[in-house]
Amino acid sequence: MQNTRKKLKILSSMNMVLPLITLCAATACTERSGSDKSKINTTVHKEDTLQLKKSEEQHTPLLDIKDIKQAYANTNKELIDGQLDSTTFKYSCKDEKNGTVSYFTKNGKLKLIVHRYDEYDHYSAVDRYFVQDSTLFFTYHTNVTWSFENGPEGSTKDNIKENRTYLIAEKPIKCLEKKFTIHSKASSNPDPESIPNRDVNCQSAEIVLKPYHILTKYRFKPTADCLE
Repeated sequence: MQNTRKKLKILSSMNMVLPLITLCAATACTERSGSDKSKINTTVHKEDTLQLKKSEEQHTPLLDIKDIKQAYANTNKELIDGQLDSTTFKYSCKDEKNGTVSYFTKNGKLKLIVHRYDEYDHYSAVDRYFVQDSTLFFTYHTNVTWSFENGPEGSTKDNIKENRTYLIAEKPIKCLEKKFTIHSKASSNPDPESIPNRDVNCQSAEIVLKPYHILTKYRFKPTADCLE
């Protein structure tokens, strides 16, 4: 009889322990599942972040004038805000042409080239080449020819010409020109911003791209001599 009671007591204890073991196992599985879910959520979040950063670095293809103007404005803002790195070299070509070439980059990618130069004594120019994803999309050239003129002693005049070229896939699609004169002794001079541009025939892509390609050649190998 006593043996029978002992057996019943043992069985009763086992019946109580088994549910506890099952409960603990279920709890452990739930916690592990939650932990794994947390890891999955974190991984997905990181992947989304990486994809976002990647998409931010990629640019929308430039398909029309509006896209080009926006890309031009973006680069100028980055330049003004100090977001672009730069390197510069100077050169002198047979004492006839002297200039400075500056390369502006962001995350190692070329965004803008600025070429300033003088030829002889009466001519100076600034050529700007705007680049996106290694493709030239806009050029802005300004040149100044100055000379003495009649009037008060030391009177000079600057004949200024600006040329803008819009490119898609490095092919000129629209070209503008603006001309005006600034007189050194005049009481007033025209406001360049108020002078309208006029449409002109575009030069061939080869003519537009040639000076740009020459400058890109010296980006990592600057020279102190003529640019060829």
